[in-house]
Amino acid sequence: MTFRYIAAKLQALAFASLFAASAAFAQTPVSGGNLTIAFPANQEPASLDGHIDPFQSTWLFNSFIADPLVILDADAVYKPALALSWELSPDSKIWTFKLRPGVRFQDGTPFNAAAVKFNVERIVDPRTASKQLASEIGPVKSVEVVDDMTVRFVYDQAWVTLLDGLRRTPIWSPTAAQRFSLADFQRNLVGTGPFSLAEWITNDRMVFRRWADYGGWNSASAQQGPAYLDSVTIRFIGENAVLNEAVRAGTTLVGFTLTPDARDIYKDKPNFVFLSRGQSGTGLHQVMNIRNPPLSDIRVRQALLFARDSAALNRLLYDGTYIPSDGPLDNVHPCFWPGASAMYQPNLDRARQLLDEAGWRTVPGQPIRQARGVPGVADGTPLRVRWSTIHHREIGEAMQQQLRRVGVDLAVELLPGPIQLDRVNRRDFDLMFLRQRSPDPVILDQVWNSRWDQPGGWAWTGYKGEELDRTVAQLRVVSDQGARCEAARNAQKIIMDNALVFPTLSQPVFIAMSPRVQNFRMGSEGNWFFLHSTWIQR
Repeated sequence: MTFRYIAAKLQALAFASLFAASAAFAQTPVSGGNLTIAFPANQEPASLDGHIDPFQSTWLFNSFIADPLVILDADAVYKPALALSWELSPDSKIWTFKLRPGVRFQDGTPFNAAAVKFNVERIVDPRTASKQLASEIGPVKSVEVVDDMTVRFVYDQAWVTLLDGLRRTPIWSPTAAQRFSLADFQRNLVGTGPFSLAEWITNDRMVFRRWADYGGWNSASAQQGPAYLDSVTIRFIGENAVLNEAVRAGTTLVGFTLTPDARDIYKDKPNFVFLSRGQSGTGLHQVMNIRNPPLSDIRVRQALLFARDSAALNRLLYDGTYIPSDGPLDNVHPCFWPGASAMYQPNLDRARQLLDEAGWRTVPGQPIRQARGVPGVADGTPLRVRWSTIHHREIGEAMQQQLRRVGVDLAVELLPGPIQLDRVNRRDFDLMFLRQRSPDPVILDQVWNSRWDQPGGWAWTGYKGEELDRTVAQLRVVSDQGARCEAARNAQKIIMDNALVFPTLSQPVFIAMSPRVQNFRMGSEGNWFFLHSTWIQR
């Protein structure tokens, strides 16, 4: 399967260089040194086992320890890692992978087809309670060991998006995973990657140490053998101002996911390297729980959308540096539906009219509307909507002011990731933050197919529509990229017609680093990078 179309779009949309210092290839890499990276504290994982945890930072840190079968390289093309090649059957039901020989895990366990089978079966086992990778592996019927270096995934139905899930899937040592409980293994991870986990002090730092026996078993490696760096230290920093200043202050060599203010510190400054890049995916959007009032009424949902002004929000909070996101996929996604940009232009009069029609009436002397004849709601109940998020609280607070103009009381709450998932599982929310990042439109199936409205699934809104389910399901079975994007655009129209999502903006990733850092290689998505060949200039 080719992703040249996606690659071309992503390359056209990139803000800046994908590589920190391509000129560095002309220099001679040197081994040694500790690469320190300042990282937002709110992205510290709750669990470091990516088979269980559903967050991007977890999979990124896993990639230091464990190579996956395939990677999505900087040019948005799948390339070999532990799998040397792969093939999809004509009916799209059987994936066959030829594995890389001569690889051992960090504990000496041989890597082979049996190890892959163990990992996949561990992920899909309900006892593992995988919060995302199980859905990305999908309804695999069986994993067959063809021979020591060949493994086959068999499905009852076509499943064309397996590579997008496998690129994030760490392959753990079966020996180590069986030695520890599910709860304990996350601090005793063993993979085949260039580093091993040496230390994790919660709310402070993670330290990864070079594995001397690494063989460079990944297309991301420019050299055979171990990584150049002695170690990598991730320092979690909670204050944005401290995070932004870390590189200038010399306390770290790299600052990752900085705020827009960092541009003034680092951009076009001779002593620093500054990178920025968009993230193709859903953007920073909130999904609407339509099971209960007030969001069970489409007129209320539409009113919220007409009352928002994302462009003003961008200017107010981020000096216009964030990327517009007007629909279920953000505007930089290769399969974005442009009709979403025109559907809910700011219109306060239209928002007020819809709320009046829904029975939420203004009361003299009161800024917040109250119910009058709303089914299931006592008369006099204020129109209050909860905005639940795990970061970017400022977006909720700005929206609070915008929605108040039409008489809506938006209550903003900041939740830790595990609490967010608990609320979701209990369906106890009105507007809930949800972000998926991928250039593949299959994320629409994850979020909008009512098939995944189950514990551990990502379909949270409660909407069940045959047309939408049928449309997004095509993203799992159709291999032609043009047809997949067409299905994705049709799905986005249905979602916006039913006002099921509250889009805001899409966050670019800002990175600053010392020019001493060489070969820091970003992935095709702004939130991913490879350290296999990174080195520090003396």
